[in-house]
Amino acid sequence: MTKVARALSSQLTHLGIREVFGNPGTTELPFLEGLVEQQYYLTLHDSIAVGAADGLSQVDRKATVASLHAAVGLGNSIGFVYSAQRNRSPVVLLVGQQDLRHSNYDPLLQANMEQMVSGLVKFSCEPKTVDEVSVALDRAVKTAMTPPFGPTLVSLPMDLMEAEAPRTETSPGSETTSPPAASLEALVERIRGAQKIAIVAGYEVDVWDAFNELKALADRLGAPVYAEPLASRAMVPEALPQFAGDLLPASALITATLTDFDLVLLLGADFTVYPYTPVPLPGGEKVFYLGTDPAVPGRLGCPSVYGKLKELLGALLPLLPPPRPAFRAPRDLMRASRAARAARTMGGYFVLEAATRIFSDHTIVDEAVSLTPVLKSLGVYRGKDSYFGYRSGQLGWGLAASVGISVRRPKVLTVLGDGSLQYAVQSLGTIARYHLPVKILVVNNHSYAILRSYSKAYHPPLIDLDYFQLPHIDIPSLAKGYGLPAATVDSPQALEAELKRFREQEGPALLNVEIDRTVPDLFS
Repeated sequence: MTKVARALSSQLTHLGIREVFGNPGTTELPFLEGLVEQQYYLTLHDSIAVGAADGLSQVDRKATVASLHAAVGLGNSIGFVYSAQRNRSPVVLLVGQQDLRHSNYDPLLQANMEQMVSGLVKFSCEPKTVDEVSVALDRAVKTAMTPPFGPTLVSLPMDLMEAEAPRTETSPGSETTSPPAASLEALVERIRGAQKIAIVAGYEVDVWDAFNELKALADRLGAPVYAEPLASRAMVPEALPQFAGDLLPASALITATLTDFDLVLLLGADFTVYPYTPVPLPGGEKVFYLGTDPAVPGRLGCPSVYGKLKELLGALLPLLPPPRPAFRAPRDLMRASRAARAARTMGGYFVLEAATRIFSDHTIVDEAVSLTPVLKSLGVYRGKDSYFGYRSGQLGWGLAASVGISVRRPKVLTVLGDGSLQYAVQSLGTIARYHLPVKILVVNNHSYAILRSYSKAYHPPLIDLDYFQLPHIDIPSLAKGYGLPAATVDSPQALEAELKRFREQEGPALLNVEIDRTVPDLFS
């Protein structure tokens, strides 16, 4: 007899899923007994499983699985489910459920998982019969992978996992195709009539590997290319001459930057805003959206064409009028001098300038928080899979996502704040256990600097609150406790050599860098 759990393992293989991340409980044991075709990665907290699956899904560009322990494991993970939604990551949550045969007694761990994730997933269900299980999994995977991507959930009752599996066949999903070139004619006419055009590039450039097409479009239109606000993935190839930097997330700053343009092309991009400013975003006929997310043009009231960005731009380029005069963004000639000035106080710019230079061949995972704007200014967008950041605002995502990203990428540098590290510190155990190729750089200012910076701009009396400080956490000892080698550097003179030693160190490791504790001006 083939049990349902064993059949699910084969179905996952058929659907292209070879890894499962999880932290099991008793309700998952029937499922795990049949999980013989997948590599299981143990995470030391349920939430880390979701973050790791999120990271792997972004690198693989296909569905991944997190196995969670009933309602309590799902509850532990809700913040990461929200992040997967914001990241448009096709994470399939397989959540253990109590044995349905005594559900009328409201047993321990039983809950309505579909209600728990309402509004956060694209699809959720709990099969009630063995015939429904494979159908539910098939639908969950294919819905997660239907653009715009996003998480889904299937609740797996214990008794169904141990039942005899019916014979089923799973058909592969069908590929969606871009609209024909005729649907781009309205955009071509807008381009012909526009005097000054700007491009805002988003995460879908990386998802669909549209870097060459983006460069060709920028060359053809003579247009500057901006990164979408709070960009979570690289959206430009390395050293793109037209790259004009990241848009800042406040609506007033976005509008001010784009005010002189009469046409703004959103290429798989969105305007993520924070904090509130009393200025509306650009929209209407000034903006034209190309990508897979209908919610973006819906919010902005702008025209759009839907499809995979690489195919859309490939169809658009032959239709365009003759090239316009070239645009070139000014070169940054002050990088070395800024780093030298920051070295006097072990400033964040000095530390990250050296780190990005020394680790230039690594995939960057960014949760530097108050230093993220500095990190993004240092050329970390270098094409496909070169940069991953947190789109949701959730702390803890970066280290957890590094687990999944490093399953595929051979060299990963994860840059964290000391506060961020604490939100997913259990990830260190998984990284050490599986010897994943992650170097963890902690920029340690012994505080929640992002809160102090926001307070400095909007709530000055709060800036020096005691509970905004983190003075007594021994980060290297934490890492060593999980089995990772770790060290601290606190001298500008030693930084360069220590970063090079850190880079060449075999296997995963952590370096704690004591940086300037001055509160940054991020919101004023």
